[in-house]
Amino acid sequence: NDVILQWQGEEDHIGRISCQFLIDHCYSNEALSKKNEQTGIKRYLMNLPHLSYEEINTSLGFRQLLMNIVEYGGCLVQGTPAKHGTAEQICEKIAPIQRTIYGTMFDVISTPQPINIAYSTVALGYHMDLMYYESPPGIQALHCVSFDECVTGGESMLLDSFLAAEELRKDFPDDFDTLVRVPATFQKMHFERDYPVAMRYQRPHIVLNHNQEVIAVNWSPAFEGPLSVDADYVERYYKAYRKFANIIANSPYEVLHRLQPGELLIFNNRRILHGRRAFSLNGGSRHLEGLYLNIDEFKSQVGITNRSVGVNQLLRRVGNQCYS
Repeated sequence: NDVILQWQGEEDHIGRISCQFLIDHCYSNEALSKKNEQTGIKRYLMNLPHLSYEEINTSLGFRQLLMNIVEYGGCLVQGTPAKHGTAEQICEKIAPIQRTIYGTMFDVISTPQPINIAYSTVALGYHMDLMYYESPPGIQALHCVSFDECVTGGESMLLDSFLAAEELRKDFPDDFDTLVRVPATFQKMHFERDYPVAMRYQRPHIVLNHNQEVIAVNWSPAFEGPLSVDADYVERYYKAYRKFANIIANSPYEVLHRLQPGELLIFNNRRILHGRRAFSLNGGSRHLEGLYLNIDEFKSQVGITNRSVGVNQLLRRVGNQCYS
């Protein structure tokens, strides 16, 4: 079952390679097609998968939680304790909490002088968080601690960015190509805060691999700065940008959900766009507790969990610009 390599002039140097390894890493079109079948996006988020708190505390349910995030981009966990620390307790089983400029945990609650638009009552358009990082957080969790019935509005919005990108490619191929070629500027310049921030990163809105497959979408309008490109690209960029923004804003595949106390929404921040509708507290409370997980550590946990049940295939692309 092994290939034995005897090196000329090095009698004591013998190489041994298993035939299965060579089969698994064959360069044939058939083998590469099989790998692509494993890694390609096959399902889009059109409905929100959900599991109960009791289910995810079983080995089978925990794996299903991970696979829902991999396959669809997100999952809703229902019936968790509606108290501080629940999100951390659940998500630390997946991966260590990722520290960002907002700390390890953050509270999404309206404040009189918010340091972020999320900490107000206004609507949030579709976006991804922290696109000004070189490696933005991969997994985001939002746990509903309180959402009083008197609060009007505030529904969470989710949209699969890969689906929107494919729609742009199909309907407006030239504009799609522009957003692949021209880098946008993402930035966070905020000095009047306890922890001043000056971050800037350029990347295109859509990233393709060597097979012209979408491997990342980068979208965060509220944190985009001036372009830094040749003048010839500017007009084309904004024309394409408007087309993509219109597809996102008017997509029929929006998933809308009003979180209930005790619900934990976990989604892939590198693939799923999120936002919320404006809300009025009317004397009540809307309090979400949030955190991030690193995408690579998430993928590692999925691989380990799969291996424990005898599944050793490659994972589907998660939007972190990995080519396979």
